[in-house]
Amino acid sequence: VPSPKEIVVKSENLKTFLHWQYPPVSETPHFIVEIKPYNLGYYKPVSTCVNTSAHFCDVSGEICEPYLSHWLRVKAIVGSQESEYVETSEFILQRHGKIGPPKLNLSRHGDKIVVDIYHLV
Repeated sequence: VPSPKEIVVKSENLKTFLHWQYPPVSETPHFIVEIKPYNLGYYKPVSTCVNTSAHFCDVSGEICEPYLSHWLRVKAIVGSQESEYVETSEFILQRHGKIGPPKLNLSRHGDKIVVDIYHLV
């Protein structure tokens, strides 16, 4: 069974996703994603991404310490066969995550301009 390819962690506005590619196969592939926070020292399953058929996983809820190193890995399961895990390089939310501009709403009330700024999360 081939391993997932092009594994990438993308994080914007504190929403962090692991994405991967997988070649077409005869049966629907399922995937298991695991995360290893530096302070834990070992991999644990991401509960929302065990036996998923999606090619991405929301890991936002798994990263509680934005300044700590994390590693992610994913493997494919096709029928009764499994691929090897493929691991990402080190991911640190504080360093690799992007924060976009806040959402704004401008309105005019008489001679005043009101600016509403919305929280990112």
